[in-house]
Amino acid sequence: MTDVHKVTLQVRAPRGTFPGEVAIGYYCVVDNAVVLTDADGKPLGSDKRHLQPGDDARLIACRMVRNRGRASVTGFNRPIVYPKTYY
Repeated sequence: MTDVHKVTLQVRAPRGTFPGEVAIGYYCVVDNAVVLTDADGKPLGSDKRHLQPGDDARLIACRMVRNRGRASVTGFNRPIVYPKTYY
């Protein structure tokens, strides 16, 4: 069984009353490749990155987690601002 590692990275910095936003991800190194997983070690999709000599698996996993967050719909978790309606 491979070890499951956790990465936490800042997505948006705190500013004013906004506390900031982080992304949490999990990864394993299997057959010299970094694979994103859930907390139990089950792979998330088929995306994996092969390690070259001298590569840092943690940094590659951070990039993968950040890119995975960008692939989602922009503003999905943001508040909806409705325009004022006048009658």
